[in-house]
Amino acid sequence: MDNIKKLKDIILELNEVTEAQHIKSIESSVTTSWGEEIWDHEKISRDILQNARDGVVSAKMDINQIKISTDNDLIKVYAPNEYSLEKLYYIGSSKTEQENMIGAHGEGVKKCLSDMARMGITNPIMISGDQCLIVSVGKEVPGTDGLRALVYNYFKINKLKGNYFIINTLDKKLKKAFEFGLRNFFYSSNPLIGEVLHSYNDITIYKSKTKDGFGFYKGLKRVDIKGIPVIISIDKKYAALEKKVKIDRDRQAFDAKLQSTFYSIFARSGFYYGAMENNPAIRYILESSKEIWPKGHLLLSALASATYGRLKDDKSLKDLFGNEYLSESRYTYSREISYHDWFSTKTQNYIRSRDKKMKNKNKIMLPSYFNNFGVMSSLESFIRSKANAEKRIKNKKTADLTSKEQEAINFCFEAAKGVSPAFAKLFNNEDDEDESLYNLKFKKIFCKELLGEIKNNSDYNSKTVYLHADLFKQSFGKMFSVFLHELSHATGNDDGSREFSDCLTYLISACIDNNAVVSKYSKQWNKFTN
Repeated sequence: MDNIKKLKDIILELNEVTEAQHIKSIESSVTTSWGEEIWDHEKISRDILQNARDGVVSAKMDINQIKISTDNDLIKVYAPNEYSLEKLYYIGSSKTEQENMIGAHGEGVKKCLSDMARMGITNPIMISGDQCLIVSVGKEVPGTDGLRALVYNYFKINKLKGNYFIINTLDKKLKKAFEFGLRNFFYSSNPLIGEVLHSYNDITIYKSKTKDGFGFYKGLKRVDIKGIPVIISIDKKYAALEKKVKIDRDRQAFDAKLQSTFYSIFARSGFYYGAMENNPAIRYILESSKEIWPKGHLLLSALASATYGRLKDDKSLKDLFGNEYLSESRYTYSREISYHDWFSTKTQNYIRSRDKKMKNKNKIMLPSYFNNFGVMSSLESFIRSKANAEKRIKNKKTADLTSKEQEAINFCFEAAKGVSPAFAKLFNNEDDEDESLYNLKFKKIFCKELLGEIKNNSDYNSKTVYLHADLFKQSFGKMFSVFLHELSHATGNDDGSREFSDCLTYLISACIDNNAVVSKYSKQWNKFTN
């Protein structure tokens, strides 16, 4: 009875309570050794406030009606709804049957009571209407290696409006956690949340009123967005996140993998397909995160991936980057190049050379995905230069060969036959049509970007070889090497392919082994150049 009187006196010390009558005390199966991990101050405050939040949402009240004070070493949480305190004794919850509830297991408050006792914070008080519950710690249970059960002490008091959760403590960290408290939940007057930037498909992005941002999933803060002052709220259920959320009894912040999933859902589902260009929300995300561009961020990466390159030429982003930056070259963010071309010596040498040149000009290197925001990479520069060249080549001026130039081509075929009969008879072989695989026609071009090129014709295995007009005036070595190079492409293999490389290696070997033949034709070549 002395303990009951002590608990009654604690209750009567509250300004709101004028009378208290003990009803019953029940020893629970919950002990001060609930779980291996002791929740920290933030988790305890968040769970207690989550119960208050779910209560007012269930009662269709506004979350901003919850009031929190930490004066006089008393943490006091008030909410305007009422409920039966008997629920706190039992494990289980009916919240799973209701919409927009965060809690689901009915265990959180018991974990909080247990862990606060382990931290030395005892006798928390819960009040609802004329009910009052104060939870004390029982005596050590013999033979249990120090287990102490929580004791639920129920009192009847003068009727109050709403409900309270009250903790008497000097703990500054716990006070601070409760002061931040409601910011863990999404509601219209949350002091973290600024103006709306964009909303689509039950996904909304706001400006943050702090230097960092936060991500909310179904009303609960799950992500800290360091260095980017935006608030992202996803209200719909997504299977990729629900599997984790349903088994997450501790309502933990999302780990890096789930954060990546969260950002990906935002980027892929939070924008209408055609509404990413000239979008003020995307510009704000990029503009406000300038300090962390070189380091990168999962949110920026997810956003870049979801654009599929549509923002590379977005005029609303051009002034953000100016000419101060370049992005790393990665095959992933340059879909216009083949896998073989990406690994070709020509491409890689261009990238290394241009990267070095840009760094010497004090350009700042950004992660490769910035290429999708229009920050030019050396690979993108290579691709665009190549595309422009091919565009000019497509519109190139061509001409049929003169009779003398056609004789020069026949001369090259004779030389090829002398070097490698097996290779030469694959082309324009009138003597043995079964051996002849390719029917080649030749034209001259005047485009400065190309020495030679081979193109397919409409007829089966018919191809046209374009050779630069100046080649007919140059040395036999120059002409013959380009001639053999283009014939080696007849099989359809690109410069970077193993098949093309093997063919060219074979021809070089044949020319070296038959250097006397090459020398013979080289001496006769001047009759075509004069």
